[in-house]
Amino acid sequence: MKLNINKEDILNPLQKVFGVIERRQTLPILSNVFFSISNGYLNLIGTDLEVQVGSTSKTECNECFKTTIPARKLLDICRSLPDGAVINLTFNENTLIIKSGKSRFTLRTLAADEYPLFDESNYIHEISIEQKVLSKAFSKTIFCMAQQDVRYYLNGLMMEIVEGELQTVASDGHRLALSKNTIENESQSISQVIIPRKAAQELLKLVEKEEGSVDIKFAKNSIKFTLGDIQLNAKLIDGRFPDFKNVVPDESKHNLMVNKQVFKSALSRVSILSNEKYKGIRLDLSPQLMTINANNPEQDEAEEEVVVDYTGDEISMGFNSSYLMDALNVIESEEIKVSFTDTNSSCLLENPSDKSSRFIIMPMRI
Repeated sequence: MKLNINKEDILNPLQKVFGVIERRQTLPILSNVFFSISNGYLNLIGTDLEVQVGSTSKTECNECFKTTIPARKLLDICRSLPDGAVINLTFNENTLIIKSGKSRFTLRTLAADEYPLFDESNYIHEISIEQKVLSKAFSKTIFCMAQQDVRYYLNGLMMEIVEGELQTVASDGHRLALSKNTIENESQSISQVIIPRKAAQELLKLVEKEEGSVDIKFAKNSIKFTLGDIQLNAKLIDGRFPDFKNVVPDESKHNLMVNKQVFKSALSRVSILSNEKYKGIRLDLSPQLMTINANNPEQDEAEEEVVVDYTGDEISMGFNSSYLMDALNVIESEEIKVSFTDTNSSCLLENPSDKSSRFIIMPMRI
């Protein structure tokens, strides 16, 4: 089978599916990309058994054919060719010959029948969400997911739909991010699902630069997102996300307002001399003033004063500066509202004029 294709027509979809393919695999075929042509469409699929990303695009070839190709090698070859290049692909029984200009490459292929494609049956619910809504929901929470935590249900993003409102939550046990967004023309409710960390990260990459809607299909143990010609399937994490509603305070004893950029800049400077492992800083509050302090085992010290709108009691609290910075980076407002009850209570950060996203950070002993 032979196929002539422009560089961009194979490189762009290949880049979209490559993110889920691991370089080191126990099964050699998982390092390959599934390549098939059927009814005038080219289909590329990558998977790591937990997440699968596929891309569909039109082609002038009307033959039916499928195989699997080493993904990294094919990607690097396509990238190395000049823009606008025409690539000639010739498939034999176990080899692929790639020609373009005066370049020639030969790759070994593996049979497509051995490729572990996802089962796409047994979907229970289907819903459509604007990509900009899904992008906001994921970007506001995804950074709080745990990584390789023994509490496996924290290694992902919790998503649920309650009466037409999309709610996403992520937590690593030390901090929590919550986002609520209204879905237009949608009233059904779908109980919580936990999307694996890698799937959530890959989906966010796909929706960040796209317009239109995302069609979502839910099954008991899996989920499928369709964005135009891109499809992402993922196995759901089996477990129940912890009850987070009691963690988010309705009211706090103390509140302060601070300029976000001033706060970020001060945190960035002071944290230079914080403990490299724990990134601990101390916030000392007094009327109209917040003093940020840090020190490390080498006995270096840093201190900076920031003017704030605060009229409460003097109080000192310790926090991980990286957690504070992560939250500040996704809050879209010039002023930040910070709420807390006492030295040992969690800290709530939010946009004072937009309650749709809230960020909770647990204190640490300094």
